[in-house]
Amino acid sequence: MLRRTLIVSLAALVLAAPASAGTIIVKLHFAPGKLALRAAPATATPGSTIRVPVTIADGRGNGAGWRLAVRSRSLRVVSITASCAAGSTCTLPRAAAGPSGSTVLTAAKGTGMGIMNLVVTLRATTLTAVSFKVS
Repeated sequence: MLRRTLIVSLAALVLAAPASAGTIIVKLHFAPGKLALRAAPATATPGSTIRVPVTIADGRGNGAGWRLAVRSRSLRVVSITASCAAGSTCTLPRAAAGPSGSTVLTAAKGTGMGIMNLVVTLRATTLTAVSFKVS
């Protein structure tokens, strides 16, 4: 009797079909992140070079590139190194324009995305506080 009940129940489950099929619509919305900068405060003395670690996070997702500038005219860029931050699948910046005036680096379109660690080496002509901005 138990065997017959199990067979009938199994057959009913196998032969059962949904009453109607429908369409499921899922809408997703992409919320872009921000362009952010973090750099430790530093002071440069005349004639000396200083290495300043800078972290840039470009989470906008548009590949527009960006411009890193130093806020003092008495600083000259000596060198820049870049690497992806741990755990970031970044696209390293490719220079669209090199150092000039207050511009430290201009990342070309399609580069400089994700989280990057830069080390900017600067030479000072006067005693000055070092700070950066990104746009």
